[in-house]
Amino acid sequence: MKLLNIMPTKPKHKTSKTKNNQNFKEPLDVEVGSIHEELEVPVASELVFRKIWNIMRFHHTIKKRDLLDSPEFRCSVNGVTTFWNISVRFWKGANGKKVTNPLVICLNLTGCDTEETGQARIRFQFGVWDANIKHWECCPISSVVLNLQNTRELLSVGYKSLGIMDRHIDNSKDVKIMVKIQIIQSDEEVHSLSQDMGRLMLDEDSKDTLVECHCDSENKDCHKTPFKLHSWIVRTRSEKLAKRLQEYSDETHKGVKYILSLTEYSYSVVNELIRYIYTDKVDSVDKYASKLLAISTVYHLQGLKGLCERHLIESLTPSNVANILLMADQCRCENLRKAALHYCEDSEEIKGNVHIGKKTLAWRVMEMVNPDLFMEACESIGSSSSNLDSPGTPGGSWSD
Repeated sequence: MKLLNIMPTKPKHKTSKTKNNQNFKEPLDVEVGSIHEELEVPVASELVFRKIWNIMRFHHTIKKRDLLDSPEFRCSVNGVTTFWNISVRFWKGANGKKVTNPLVICLNLTGCDTEETGQARIRFQFGVWDANIKHWECCPISSVVLNLQNTRELLSVGYKSLGIMDRHIDNSKDVKIMVKIQIIQSDEEVHSLSQDMGRLMLDEDSKDTLVECHCDSENKDCHKTPFKLHSWIVRTRSEKLAKRLQEYSDETHKGVKYILSLTEYSYSVVNELIRYIYTDKVDSVDKYASKLLAISTVYHLQGLKGLCERHLIESLTPSNVANILLMADQCRCENLRKAALHYCEDSEEIKGNVHIGKKTLAWRVMEMVNPDLFMEACESIGSSSSNLDSPGTPGGSWSD
């Protein structure tokens, strides 16, 4: 049997005769419906929708217009469909004239279709594409609680003041604005596995393992409130950690059967590690990503490793890329390593940091401790990479 690769074609018109033998054409290419995408997932709060708005001929466009709105886009999951757009608005100067830089970037909810009404927490984050180093510059994450109900009324959810620099203008004179949206329904979040495990983490009476860690100056009272956890969770999550469980008996800690010694790590880092073991989440990933990445490598916590990698990739800057590249190589994080090398491409600031006689401390350390990696980074610096052209209209276009 042969599989014929037949491209779909426009339906042909058919011809029929009436009773009075008059020919007429009956069109068959009539639109009879539409299709839209909806995701079905166990926990919608784990989904992050990312939309990219390509504003074409940026300077020309904002010069001619007093306001600018993106095309409407849809986020559908588990029976809840929300409609959004991004808008550009302008500040006014003392003379009342339009100020084109910085811009005011607004996220607007333009409508909602839902089977059940209820509250939801909306987390969103804006970003702008740095065309020189091919990397997203992201604003801090914002959060707001909304009542989701059937409506088509426009609601402004939040805004950020965003400066557009020369590095944000690509070769086509376009600017790319990104927004990430996370919709967390209240009832769903309360009854998620992660939340249930979070509540179990607080149940001190059923814990049977005492955790030892280093008490640093930041947490001087850690001896008074030592960590405890469930040994079965440790065994389930990491065989490497399970091997460090030792039998323990002490009258001051009734019910404790084991001790887990992690004295090489600080109290704060161990606190985030335990949170991840129970809930798959880290509250202070900005602060502890690099340390948790090393821990995830030692104890084979692949989920934690991926979480830290994603955060470090998003936080790459010319000043930290050398340290992150060294860390990625030491922890054997290939995705992070490739992202850091790619980040080095076409960056004039990084070229200056590595130039002979002007190396920063991080680059000098890399050159001494890992010369092969240093040479690979130098080869990446200045190399070119191609962009994929995205189709669009004169006002702008969307991509996922």
